[in-house]
Amino acid sequence: MADLITTPRPSGPALTLWKDLGRSLLDWIPALLAPLFGIAAALGIIILILQWQGAAPQDAWRYLYEGTLEDATQRADLVAYWMPLAITSFGLVLTYNAGLWNIGVEGQVIMGAIGGTWAIRLFAESTNPPLGLDMGHTSILIACFIFAAAAGALWAMLAAVLKTRGGVNEIFGGVALNFIAQTFNMYLISNGGPWQPIGSRATETARFPEIARLTAFENYRRLSPTAIYLALGAFVTVFLIMYVSRWGLQLRAMGKNQRSAFLLGVPTERNIILAMAMCGGMAGIAGALRVLALDVNKLTATPSGGLGFLAILVVLLSSMSTILTPFVSFVFAVLSKGGQSIESGFMWDHDLSLDRSLVRVLQSTVVLMVVLAWGVRNRFFPSRRIQPAPDDETSRT
Repeated sequence: MADLITTPRPSGPALTLWKDLGRSLLDWIPALLAPLFGIAAALGIIILILQWQGAAPQDAWRYLYEGTLEDATQRADLVAYWMPLAITSFGLVLTYNAGLWNIGVEGQVIMGAIGGTWAIRLFAESTNPPLGLDMGHTSILIACFIFAAAAGALWAMLAAVLKTRGGVNEIFGGVALNFIAQTFNMYLISNGGPWQPIGSRATETARFPEIARLTAFENYRRLSPTAIYLALGAFVTVFLIMYVSRWGLQLRAMGKNQRSAFLLGVPTERNIILAMAMCGGMAGIAGALRVLALDVNKLTATPSGGLGFLAILVVLLSSMSTILTPFVSFVFAVLSKGGQSIESGFMWDHDLSLDRSLVRVLQSTVVLMVVLAWGVRNRFFPSRRIQPAPDDETSRT
């Protein structure tokens, strides 16, 4: 009698559920292995590059640690550099998920720095402020960030309008706008420009007055809590947009297939402009943080310092994930800040000259290998899409 008792096998909806779970697990295995293989390949190439230059890889990692993480002051400086990079990267998460290659983010950071400086000149340095406003420290900083966000957003919207109304690809439009933003910045602060101090030949403005400077932590004079709060606010905003709001779903649909999203009723043109504007606003805030940095406090010839381009690499490596972006941006901040330490360490200890651009080569190698691994994964292990049942309403004609 016992031999006749059999365990019932799942059927119907239960069987479909188990199949779907199995397919999901099979999709996750190559999805997890792809970036790991990419990072392993990148590390191998990096070791070969260092050995080719005559540098011991273990010494490079040691100098990197000593220059960024060895003591509390260095860690504070690292966080001060990390916050603007993370904010810019969060903005790019929106545009890249929408299928928009916002290469113009570098120019948006520059315009944010210009906008923030303009606010300081209006409300903190001018003897005749607009409307006779006598603003305090907090009000001036708020105005600075508002002006910076507006400048970055308007610059990004210009690229969006060129794309939606003029048919100009955002890559070409962004590159052109980057050049224009940098040229405009140089006009303001060089060769007798309107913001260059009288009698000065330095391509920079005068230092901002004390009333327009960020408040620093008591023990870490280069790190401001304002930067941390702004980065946390940017993270929460983008997270809610991408994972909670309907707009985030529309952006992801556009990134998959903009034409199909439009046919399904998604306002693609409006979303392009809004996504670019929000990204530009965050980049502008990052630009303001760059010029308000406690060791800078002025508009310089390179206010961005390549921050926008570095943020593009961050978003590519994080696969446009809001969750992964802060961690990846931290790694890139370590590599960027540690570049000078690597250069000086090999020079003093080994009398070996390494160009600081080698760090950018290392960063780009990591991104290239991970993106290549993702491409191999998508080519040979495509995601298994659940097909509708034959009696499903979408299959009826």
